[in-house]
Amino acid sequence: MENSWEEKKKPFNFIQRFLMVAVIPTIFAIIVLVLLLMYSGADVAEKGKELLNAIPFLSEEKRTTDQLLENNKNKISSLQTKLKERDQQIKTLESQLENSENRFQSVNSEKEKLQSELQSLQSAQEETKKAVAEIVKTYETMSAKNAAAILSEMSESETLKILAELKPAKLASILEKMEPSVASKYTELLSTASNP
Repeated sequence: MENSWEEKKKPFNFIQRFLMVAVIPTIFAIIVLVLLLMYSGADVAEKGKELLNAIPFLSEEKRTTDQLLENNKNKISSLQTKLKERDQQIKTLESQLENSENRFQSVNSEKEKLQSELQSLQSAQEETKKAVAEIVKTYETMSAKNAAAILSEMSESETLKILAELKPAKLASILEKMEPSVASKYTELLSTASNP
């Protein structure tokens, strides 16, 4: 029977022996040491951080992480500043656009007003032309002597308008019936009006 017991008993392999001899006692010793340090009043958490910072690859990783965080904060700050600048530019451009639209509307209303005035002036001019044409027809049917007497009594500008519209033959006969000084004055005015 002893043989069967020994046969069943298997030898430990290397990993099992390492765990039993080195790892488990080390963990137990660390726990006891931490408890003793805590009992004596030492700040175990702070000391642990110092020890972790002393480990080369862990401390570099922490510094790299801190540096990345700082870089990200700087980037965020820079992007926020750019965003504020862009918002300000947008507000400025919107203001300029609004001013341009207001100026456009003002110019457009001024243009419409001027066009309306132009149309009223053109219609008044057409009415004046029609009236002058009617008066000219009247003077063409009148005798030259009567026309010359009436035109001599009218204002210079009105007389000039009527004389400028008369046919050359009728104009000549009316000027012939006017006093020579008046006829020469109107002849001179007619020549300067036709040759500006």
